[in-house]
Amino acid sequence: MQLNLVLDGYPYTIHRLPPSTPASVYLPLIDNKEWYNITKTDEEISLVISHNYGDTEENQLVPNGEHKISPGWRCFKVCGPLDFSEVGIMANLSGALAEHKISVFVVSTYDTDYILVKEDKAMEARKVWQDIGHTVDTP
Repeated sequence: MQLNLVLDGYPYTIHRLPPSTPASVYLPLIDNKEWYNITKTDEEISLVISHNYGDTEENQLVPNGEHKISPGWRCFKVCGPLDFSEVGIMANLSGALAEHKISVFVVSTYDTDYILVKEDKAMEARKVWQDIGHTVDTP
């Protein structure tokens, strides 16, 4: 299976908030952002946002110590749409990176998958995927 991936030009930050955090607290973080994902479980709210969190005044929006932040991510989009019957896409992509000790944070949507890697590993991830036959476009 040959896949086409595209590296987004934006920096990304991953946030973790307590599950009881009101939406009114974190929705300003995503306002006017090009790309974001919100996941809420019984244990946490995770936000993945196309921004450099520390570069703006937004860090004043969540005033408690339970807001965990992991900046410095880059996002690869698997070009889709992907059919739900396609098996092994994420195993192929993440497995190849695991062999090179590159960790991932994955977001899936109805149409496709997004793989985030730390900024300093983005070009290495690109090469790993190209070496196993995938195409990767960069901005």
